Amino acid sequence: MDDNTLSRLPLCAALACLLTLGCGQALPPSGELERNPYAAKAKELTQQRDFRGAAELYRKALRVNPELALAHLELGLLCDDKLGDPIAAIYHYRQFLELRPDSPQRPLVEDFIERAKLNLMASIPQSPVVEPNELGRLKTEKAALLQENAALQQRVAELERAAAPLPVAVAPPVAVAPPPRPAPVEQPTTRSHIVHRGDTLQSLSLKYYGTRSEWTRIFAANRHQLRSQNELKIGQQLVIP
Repeated sequence: MDDNTLSRLPLCAALACLLTLGCGQALPPSGELERNPYAAKAKELTQQRDFRGAAELYRKALRVNPELALAHLELGLLCDDKLGDPIAAIYHYRQFLELRPDSPQRPLVEDFIERAKLNLMASIPQSPVVEPNELGRLKTEKAALLQENAALQQRVAELERAAAPLPVAVAPPVAVAPPPRPAPVEQPTTRSHIVHRGDTLQSLSLKYYGTRSEWTRIFAANRHQLRSQNELKIGQQLVIP
């Protein structure tokens, strides 16, 4: 049986061929899976049609021994044929070929990879196709909506201008003259005089006021230190109002 014949077989028939091709050819050691407890149990679950449980056990087997080529192949077949996961199937098929590049099953596994790619493409949803007439109608509606939107924006602007309050004239502020400053009050000037020998209140009045009769002013300003008009002491400081 040549490679072209294998590529045209359904997947189940191709699997049967994959098993029968081992007669007289260099298949991987038959005990490779049986020596791994996870892989051995996975084969039992596959026979019991517990495909998800079998796939999980094959993954555990690969975590223990990532170079378990037949586990990659078995897991790829499960993902491809039973679990509907073409991406995982392609990965495990390629891992098998990387670990067993000279395997006599290589053409068949490569065919499985191409089948999985087709399944993957078929599972991707396609974009909806718009008919030319429908596309033209949508463009016309879009242009009409844009024109209507522009007209509405213009109408809103007109209403906003109409509703705006009229400016209110504000009278300029009236300048207020500052209140006049009060005239400064002249503070009475006070002088002092040191009493010398021969000074009297009358002589001091004559000296400072030009008359002897104003001596009472000097006496009144110094009552805190003079008990009488004749009680002047040399060196005493008198206030001259």
